[in-house]
Amino acid sequence: MSGTDLYETDILAWSEQQAGALRELSGRRDLPNALDLAHVLEEIEDLGLSELNAVKSFIRLILRHAVKCVLDSEAQTVRHWRVEINNWQGDLEDRISPSMHRRIDMDALWDRAVRQAELDLLEQARDPAFATRLRALRGTTCPIPLAEVLRESTDPAALVQRLALGLTR
Repeated sequence: MSGTDLYETDILAWSEQQAGALRELSGRRDLPNALDLAHVLEEIEDLGLSELNAVKSFIRLILRHAVKCVLDSEAQTVRHWRVEINNWQGDLEDRISPSMHRRIDMDALWDRAVRQAELDLLEQARDPAFATRLRALRGTTCPIPLAEVLRESTDPAALVQRLALGLTR
């Protein structure tokens, strides 16, 4: 696959490939003095990492809202939360690339999502029992694998249902 094709299909892999190529050049003596290779290399690596962090953020937001849908299923905002999940799933689908899959720690994202859902629900003066249920979820493994988050991109209700089933096991 050419570098141009890789740039279009997997920005993280492209940025890592280009950074590697630039590192190989760094030992050459015939490069222009004006070329700030160290910073160019850093910027290219940061481009890929920025995309990876955006993908992780979408996953965390999806999990956070799904947790709120499961634990506060009677809230007036459940419909809004599902719309948000759907929006983020579309964004996730647009931005995730093959090389990102192996770099995503679903358990770490799950833990952050649970902590944020707890803060959200407590801030909204929901039933304090939510806090106890949420604290019990901290440090647990994510009940939904990444493939499930991606596969349900057109149906947030199905994702929420899968999460509810995963939490009862």
